Amino acid sequence: MKAKIILTFILVLSLAIFCSCNKTGDLESESNSEAFSVEGGETTLDITDISSDEVESEQISSEADTDEAESESEKISEAQKDKQEIMKEIYDSTKNNQLPIGGWSTPASALRDGYTGVEGSYDKIFKMIAASGINYMITLEEWSSGYWPLETLSSASKAGIRIYYNCVGMEAPYSLEKINKMLESEYRDALAGIYVKDEPLLSELDELAALTNDIRAGLDGVNIPVFSNLLPTYANSGMIGDDYRTYVREYIEKTNPDILMFDYYPYHIGTGDSIAKMMANIAIGIEEAKAAGIPLYTFIQSSGSSGMREPTYEELKLDMHINLAMGVKGVAYFLCCEHYDNWGYTTMIDYEGNKTTMYNKIAKLNSEINAMKGVYLDYEFKNIIISGYYNEGYTALDSVSDSILVDEFEYLRGITTTNTGKIATGCFEGEDGLGFYVVNLDYKKNGVANLVLETDVEYEIWGKDGLMDIGVIDDEHGPLTISLSKGEGVFIKTKQTR
Repeated sequence: MKAKIILTFILVLSLAIFCSCNKTGDLESESNSEAFSVEGGETTLDITDISSDEVESEQISSEADTDEAESESEKISEAQKDKQEIMKEIYDSTKNNQLPIGGWSTPASALRDGYTGVEGSYDKIFKMIAASGINYMITLEEWSSGYWPLETLSSASKAGIRIYYNCVGMEAPYSLEKINKMLESEYRDALAGIYVKDEPLLSELDELAALTNDIRAGLDGVNIPVFSNLLPTYANSGMIGDDYRTYVREYIEKTNPDILMFDYYPYHIGTGDSIAKMMANIAIGIEEAKAAGIPLYTFIQSSGSSGMREPTYEELKLDMHINLAMGVKGVAYFLCCEHYDNWGYTTMIDYEGNKTTMYNKIAKLNSEINAMKGVYLDYEFKNIIISGYYNEGYTALDSVSDSILVDEFEYLRGITTTNTGKIATGCFEGEDGLGFYVVNLDYKKNGVANLVLETDVEYEIWGKDGLMDIGVIDDEHGPLTISLSKGEGVFIKTKQTR
């Protein structure tokens, strides 16, 4: 039904525009032939043979033409209004798949009620975090107190945020004591899962496997995700061994995680960025996660510290969209909250509980991401096309995968760019058609992507403003052209019409 509505609308709009353009051409043609004549190479105005009746007739004709042009303009305006109504209907009827957007880590202990002496002060901080669009948090210092895990769970629940309890690699009995208290709490629904350890070394995987199994056994049948967060590809070989994929595979085989997660921070002080290498890291992660039948989560760099620089809004946006365009199903910002005064990191909430400029960047980006209603989450990532970036970007991806990087996908015959643009296009499959997550890899200038399609398709473009456009594209109308701001990404739902 939706397809027929869109197609009918496009035909009506195209007809209205066609009629309007032809009428404008007719008016110009008539004006030129009637008002001017050419004699002896000179253009002169000839009015000697025009009677008053003819003038009056011409005026009536002109008025009729003007009325008709205005009528065509009204038809176009009405068609555009109809399009907006159709788009609103599609948007309202589209289910909201909430992207898990998290943060490391829970607010500073100095902001807890017991330290501030103000009842509800910790609740207030969690509500501030929730207002930014973050919907889950990973704990940090809660392991060191018998009461803090419950206080965190309570404050998070009141704010509509879920919690992953961080065991910090502590022995199973110690961690299970706190976990089971949370499971017995009235706020137990806010406990999203167990984060066993952060950045385990390759040499620690056997020990981690035993700890993970003991924690699962101690949950007594409670079904919640249990996993750890891995190191990135740039960790030295003493930490991850000589082959990163082997490190990831051994972790999965030994611990059987419910989620595969790693962190990679691409923005560095003095050395620019490592976006292409980050994409190669994601490529390994998504391939191994798919093989294991589990989702991939990643960290988004939102902090500066020694060696890292705080990203601009455009850089933050690019980091987010690249991860989503490569099939990531959940993200977490690092770092959200400063735990100690002058700790050395830039954050979205400081040690005293104040918002920073990074808070505004995160809140803005989350608003734009949530406007997309997570439509890409129903699609399965298959491949990625890189356009205008066949140097480090091509080499880094091609070196880690034999199949993830392609030049075309199904009826998408390729992507062309303009102005030396750099575009990444994630290719997805869904129940109703194909999806293309198109990202401007440049965070310093705008870009244009031209999707070359070999068939007629209906399309929906989802981006920072929600459902941004709908239409039908065919061979006669050329490629589907998308203009993207710095670091911007959009998801395009497509469905064949023939």
